[in-house]
Amino acid sequence: MNPEELKLFEEKGAEFKIKTTGEEITLDWLKKIVSIYQKRLKKLSEISQLTHFFFKDKLEYEKDLLRWREMTDKEIKVALDKLEKILSKIKYEEWKKENLEKILIPEAEEFAKRINKAGDRGYLLWPLRVALTGKRESAGPFEIAEILGKEKTLKRIKEARGLIK
Repeated sequence: MNPEELKLFEEKGAEFKIKTTGEEITLDWLKKIVSIYQKRLKKLSEISQLTHFFFKDKLEYEKDLLRWREMTDKEIKVALDKLEKILSKIKYEEWKKENLEKILIPEAEEFAKRINKAGDRGYLLWPLRVALTGKRESAGPFEIAEILGKEKTLKRIKEARGLIK
């Protein structure tokens, strides 16, 4: 897309369609994705490998990837249940990275204390990252959740919980 086409695209507020999901996305949405991965990129060609999960309806990964350190399946399920409960109460207009972080960091600290792992927020935040991305490494879960939006975030948490028997 040349600069003139890009300008026209921005002015009209046109949308792209994701082939695999049928979901319509805007240039602003794509810019958000690129901005959170900009520092991680060595070559522009890596962008699709790092961000493909944004463009999929359902992620495929092994359930053990949800496990932070020596977490049990029961702890993973409890963490995912807690995340769903907390996040479902956040209003759509408040679904911003800063707000998600402000709410989830204290919850992660409290959760770690409750399972005798005080100081390790990974017991709540790792399963969130994996549920949203299906990856071991990614941008932060708060940025990703903001871009995915509330509905897709909750859907992925439910799907992750379904992996735990």
